[in-house]
Amino acid sequence: MAGPASGEEIPIAGGLLRRIAPKCASPRRQTLYTVGRNNEWRRSMTYTLGLATMDNSAAALFHDGRLIAAVEQERLSRIKNDGALPFLAIEECLTMAGITASQIDRIAVYWQPWRVASRGVQTLRKMAGSSNARSAILGRLRHIMGQGDAEEDPRSSWSDLFRLRKHLTGHFGPLNARISYHDHHLCHQLYAEQMRDWDEFVSLSYDGGGETNSTVLSTVRGGRRETVSRHRWPNSLGHYYSFFTGFLGFTMLEGEYKMMGLAPYGTPRYADALKAHALHLEPGGRYRLNTALCDYHAALKGHFPAEAEELFGPRRQPDADPSPEHVDLATSVQQVHEDALIHLFEPLRERAPELRKLVISGGCALNVTANGRLLADGIFDEIIIPPAPHDAGCAIGAGLADLAARSVSPETETVRSPYLGAAYDRSRIEAAMTAAGVTPPPPRSDADLARDTAQALADGLVVAWFQGRSEFGPRALGARSFLADPRRDAVREELNQKIKKRELFRPFAPSVAEEAASRFFEIDQPSPYMNIVAKVRPEMASVIPAVTHVDGTARVHTVSPEANPIYHALLTAFGDLTGVPVLLNTSFNIQEPIVHTPEDALATFRASGVDVLALGPYLIRRADLS
Repeated sequence: MAGPASGEEIPIAGGLLRRIAPKCASPRRQTLYTVGRNNEWRRSMTYTLGLATMDNSAAALFHDGRLIAAVEQERLSRIKNDGALPFLAIEECLTMAGITASQIDRIAVYWQPWRVASRGVQTLRKMAGSSNARSAILGRLRHIMGQGDAEEDPRSSWSDLFRLRKHLTGHFGPLNARISYHDHHLCHQLYAEQMRDWDEFVSLSYDGGGETNSTVLSTVRGGRRETVSRHRWPNSLGHYYSFFTGFLGFTMLEGEYKMMGLAPYGTPRYADALKAHALHLEPGGRYRLNTALCDYHAALKGHFPAEAEELFGPRRQPDADPSPEHVDLATSVQQVHEDALIHLFEPLRERAPELRKLVISGGCALNVTANGRLLADGIFDEIIIPPAPHDAGCAIGAGLADLAARSVSPETETVRSPYLGAAYDRSRIEAAMTAAGVTPPPPRSDADLARDTAQALADGLVVAWFQGRSEFGPRALGARSFLADPRRDAVREELNQKIKKRELFRPFAPSVAEEAASRFFEIDQPSPYMNIVAKVRPEMASVIPAVTHVDGTARVHTVSPEANPIYHALLTAFGDLTGVPVLLNTSFNIQEPIVHTPEDALATFRASGVDVLALGPYLIRRADLS
């Protein structure tokens, strides 16, 4: 694919990159770049819109350095993992800001699409393999070039990024904004690195793949970034994990967390075979994926090589119960992933052994078990992962990259908050209740709401909790949650079978008042975004059995009064009643994206077996539904 047109200005940190076309253009001649400065481009623009446009589409809106809104497309379209161009998310951000699209000064995109040519070369090499691979790859290439069936694959494509202004003006009308494109992994890293005030740290971004790389390991000292290693696509830990997600009968790019939940039930008897035939760990912290065996694109179409079944047994059909072999394979895949992650850091032992703090980003950062192992094994002393480490978070990261290019400092408090979606006032909530046939009950103060909800939970009821601004990212962090008493072990089966309608082997996470976290869990740092697994203290496992997984761990969510005052008040009130300031917390949804609006909340509450809905200041009982 071609790069930007001659003379187009491309923001980079510290100035502008201007493409200069040689006088005697030659297809073999390397493109030349010069760095220039332009005061108009470097000044602080009023509004910057960041976009992620494929797989997990999202939009984020900055006002100068302040992040004022960020929304995933799926929350509004109600299509899980919606990868369409995020028109709905953009509209939502504009509505929250009270502006129109014509007032946007900058649009920052999380890909540099002209750099994916090397991926195309690798893809063509893979096509030399099986006919299944050729069919799958050709279908994906047709989509990338904008020639696929939109109904079959509604995701946007790389080619859409070249026509982005046309798409946006077609939807919103004329735009005055300048569009900039930024490195994918840098967008991941810049967002994640805002989560802590660290001057020196290690930064890892790893996922399915960026423009050319699937893994980037960096050190940052005093704002200076140095690359330690890059791992080129198609060598991808994300594709390794997704391939076996599909082999085990789960939906790729969505069901990876199910395989991770299944892993603690087995033994890693296939680990050696995986390292010998699928994922080779090589000297110097390198790894190599056997793409002939782990053919990601063919797997997306449901095609798996016979060799995989010869090595690991028959693949699981989606509607079948996992066999012992399937469980052991899940365990093995997880262990080898963790081993590869630890292996990645080998170059740091000589180059930067003093760096003991780690930032993780990219879709693989959602592997919370692997994150927890880095702490449990003492690889690092402290770890932070942002609320949206997957591609949706790159909407914020792209905005941050654009700000950095203009030397505009972001407001860290707003970037660190996961509560970036819409909030709804009483009039909107009351209108939604009336439309749903619910008579609005008397509103409660925050203190009364926390006290009465805590009592309902202590009485054994399940509560749907809808408060404040919606979360950005895949975790329910106490704004859109189903809540239950973690002391009641039977509630797990009740939630899985009657409400969430999901596999019984999947665990539920605890939310805990931050000041009490170390009393219940073996964790010595905050975990505000529910991205780290930690051991439940042995003496507490019987106290909170509903959130203790089969291996004695839990995916911990620590809640401070500053981050979420009303949710912390609820945890505190429940602790006052029971002595346990911990709640079972799972996302407020049933086989759908997490609820976003009051209308979503009422519809999902009606469809569920949940007992009580705390909708803003109103407590609605199931008996209140007509």
